[in-house]
Amino acid sequence: MARTRAIATAVLLAAIAVTGCTTRQSGQPSAPSGQVAVTPQPMTPEGSTPKQRGGPSSRPVVLADGRHPVCLKAVDPTSGTITFDLVQWYFGEDAARAAAKDHQESPPPNDYYIRNVNPKLRTLATAGDAGITVNNLLNTQQPTPVSLAKLATLTHDRSPVFWITVRHDQVLRISEQWVP
Repeated sequence: MARTRAIATAVLLAAIAVTGCTTRQSGQPSAPSGQVAVTPQPMTPEGSTPKQRGGPSSRPVVLADGRHPVCLKAVDPTSGTITFDLVQWYFGEDAARAAAKDHQESPPPNDYYIRNVNPKLRTLATAGDAGITVNNLLNTQQPTPVSLAKLATLTHDRSPVFWITVRHDQVLRISEQWVP
């Protein structure tokens, strides 16, 4: 009796799972009352570039919306663009694990570790009102606002890690990562 009940329960759960996972094709009725119709979202294959919305003529997204650690390679105040190398920033225990995985000193000095696994350079436009702050480049521990032109002169020879905030392929904020 218990075995029959277990089999019946398994069949019922499988039926619910199959019914709940189907997608509605155009021309089919909508989901019955009390159920939510789920439209599957396309997945971006690993290593590919997501596309901006807008149909078949959409162009690839340079960098997903969000906050990202980068090293600046070029700052062009005339065109209002920055060219950067996307890096990985680790701090604390994460830094120790990442450094050990890369066969580097672990824990790393000053408790941070930077990994750069891809030398690909990207260029994005910077919003005219983008907030830009530096600290180490001006020998201070406090975030100090600067213009894009000043940032270009400060990073001409080298670039520490910066955090950029991106939305719709436009840089809204550039902040130097303070390091000891």
